Amino acid sequence: MKMILSTMLMSGLFFYYSNYLIFISVIFIFILFKMNYISMMIFNKFFFMDSISAILILLTIASILLISISSSSMKNSFLMISSILMILILTFLSLNMFSFYILFELVLIPTLFLVTKIGYQPERLQAGIYLMIYTILASLPLLLGILYLKNPSNFIFLFSNCSQINFMVIFILAFLVKMPMFLFHLWLPKAHVEAPVEGSMILAAVLLKLGGYGLIRFSPMLYSKFIPMNYWIMSISLVGAIMTSMNCIRQKDLKSLIAYSSVAHMGLVLASIMTFNYLGILGAMIMMIAHGLSSSALFLMVNMIYSKHHTRNIVSFKGLWKSFPNITFWWFIFIAANISAPPSINLMGEIFILMSVINLNLLIMLPFIFISLMSSIFSIILFLNTIHNQPNSLITLNSHNKLFLTLFLHFLPLILLIMKMEMFLF
Repeated sequence: MKMILSTMLMSGLFFYYSNYLIFISVIFIFILFKMNYISMMIFNKFFFMDSISAILILLTIASILLISISSSSMKNSFLMISSILMILILTFLSLNMFSFYILFELVLIPTLFLVTKIGYQPERLQAGIYLMIYTILASLPLLLGILYLKNPSNFIFLFSNCSQINFMVIFILAFLVKMPMFLFHLWLPKAHVEAPVEGSMILAAVLLKLGGYGLIRFSPMLYSKFIPMNYWIMSISLVGAIMTSMNCIRQKDLKSLIAYSSVAHMGLVLASIMTFNYLGILGAMIMMIAHGLSSSALFLMVNMIYSKHHTRNIVSFKGLWKSFPNITFWWFIFIAANISAPPSINLMGEIFILMSVINLNLLIMLPFIFISLMSSIFSIILFLNTIHNQPNSLITLNSHNKLFLTLFLHFLPLILLIMKMEMFLF
């Protein structure tokens, strides 16, 4: 109870601009925790922390900090964002599987309100319905599976429960939808397009990582029962990553394009987790952190462009190097990071993922090459269509310095973490 109350108080304090030091101090605490290489801390029978949960809590707090800096007004979304922060921290700290499930589903409520109440377009209700139906229907088998276990107390004793569930695909369906896996991804582009910038940033940065975190937590149980199925899941993920990368080439809406590229990245993460080896889990963790930072920055820049041009259609604006010169450098940096260009940690994550999957089968390198090719093509097309050519207007646009401070704070860990890769070890 003390932990819940302190988390609620912390989430409320974080959104006052005068309390940035509180936010930064909490991040510093978690960095110190990672530097001490503590393998696990069990607080009570409901909450614990290990290296995996610590790095994701660090990502959550950093994402909320960046959202609070970049947003001009938090009046509309203050309650929803603070609720998401509190629920996500408690989810990553959960030791009990039943409390994990409750918190895993509880985060849907503020996310749904963020999309349907604070979104701008009339289609936001349809996006909310998609989000609710996909998430709730997929999570019911997870609840039944947890109740079916003879000892559903915590994640530490999952090895003793390995032989109790035979239908593991249905059991992990909630995590596959939350990532989302290809074929279960239709809710994500709609939610991104209709959500405000705060919703898009936190959805891309943290909420998609709940699916990967759940798969990693349940991997001891999956390993013994899921080996015959992992090739099927990996095949669907890699084919889906290829198809969504090709779909990005024909997208005209900037938010929709970045959302589909997120599906492709999560396909790589899912394929990496399905290898069930150390390199695979490590590569998935690095890719999730890197994707959370780069995609969040891309959504922020799309909102900056939208606030000036009042459209997200790529055809409607061009020549940003003249009309919006301040954003050109950052647009290039984060598009390059999105396709895993060095020296970002995206590159290290992709290398570890490639090493883990080719250990299973060397032929898996072929779809990886095609995914990288398609990602490079749509990223180059995106950069050329928006930055180059002649602008439609001769008016030069500028933006607030705090938005560029936010972009710099997104960029800094993408570069610096490659020199501190031991933070990701577990």
